[in-house]
Amino acid sequence: MPSLPDFLNLVEPLAQRSAVGLSVLFILVVLVFSDWRLIIAGFALLKVLAGILLTRLLPPEWALLQWLSGGIMGVMWFLSARRVDTIRRRQLGIPWWRPQWRLDMSTLMRMSLMLLLLIVAYTIRPLFPFPNLPSDLGRLSTFLALAALLGLGLGEQPLRWGVSLAMWLLAGHFVIFALQVNEDTVGLLASLDILLGFAISYLIIVDGARTWPHAEEA
Repeated sequence: MPSLPDFLNLVEPLAQRSAVGLSVLFILVVLVFSDWRLIIAGFALLKVLAGILLTRLLPPEWALLQWLSGGIMGVMWFLSARRVDTIRRRQLGIPWWRPQWRLDMSTLMRMSLMLLLLIVAYTIRPLFPFPNLPSDLGRLSTFLALAALLGLGLGEQPLRWGVSLAMWLLAGHFVIFALQVNEDTVGLLASLDILLGFAISYLIIVDGARTWPHAEEA
C-alpha cells in the first residue's frame, strides 16, 4: 500500500492538469441528469477531485478531509434516496434496475442552461481574483458558484438542492483556504458539509414519501 507522500506524487499531475476539467464534467452530470444514482455518483467523484485539488492549498491530510465529508454525505443521501425509490418501485411494480432517466422539458432546460453557462465561462473566463488562489482554481470556484445558483433555481427535489448547496460550499472552500489555513477553519467547513448532509437526507425522505401511491403501507 503506497504511503501518503507516494500517493501525492502519483496524483500531482492530475491536480495540476486534468482535475479542473474533470470537475466541470462532473458538475454537468450532477446538475443535468435526473437519476439519483448518477447525481450521487457525480457528486462523489467531484468531492474526490476537490480533495486532490485542495492539496495545492492545504496540507494533504487536511485536503483529503474532503473525501471523508463527501463520503459521509454521499452515503446518507444514497441510503435516503434508495429507501424512497425502493418503496415507490415496489408499490408501482417497477423493476429495481430500470433507470429513471427522463428527457423531459426540465431536463432539456437544465442541459441548455448548463451548456450556455459552460460556453460563457469558456469564452469570457470570469475570475474573481483572491490572494494566493491560482487562476485555474479561481475560475473553477467561480464556475462552481454560478452552477450552484443555477441548480438551486432549477432544482425540483431536495437532492438537487443538496448538491447545489454543497457545490456552493465547495466554491467557498477554495476561496477561504486561499486566505486562511488553520485546523479550526477546516473543521468548521467539514462540519457544515456534514450538517447539510443530515438536513438534505431528512428532506429526501419527507419529500419522497409524497410520491408513494400507498404511503400508509410503507
